[in-house]
Amino acid sequence: MNKIVPDPPLLTCAHKGTALFSTNPGITLQDALTHASLLLKGAELTADDIRSHLNGYDAEQLWSVIHGVEMARSLVESLLVETRLPD
Repeated sequence: MNKIVPDPPLLTCAHKGTALFSTNPGITLQDALTHASLLLKGAELTADDIRSHLNGYDAEQLWSVIHGVEMARSLVESLLVETRLPD
């Protein structure tokens, strides 16, 4: 039998007020942004490697994901420049 009602989202009312991910106390904005940039770079490199094994529409879809990750990393990198403390 086909199910006509989708499953509820992962984060339901039972999870209200709790963070799925958080930054530990004492972590600077600079350190958090640097880590986010490194995570995005890893995702970009991994997706680019996978894309080289795909053809046609699948490769185009993954390229779109790579482009989005590149844009997100670019945004994080620009925030890193803006938040850098003067020496």
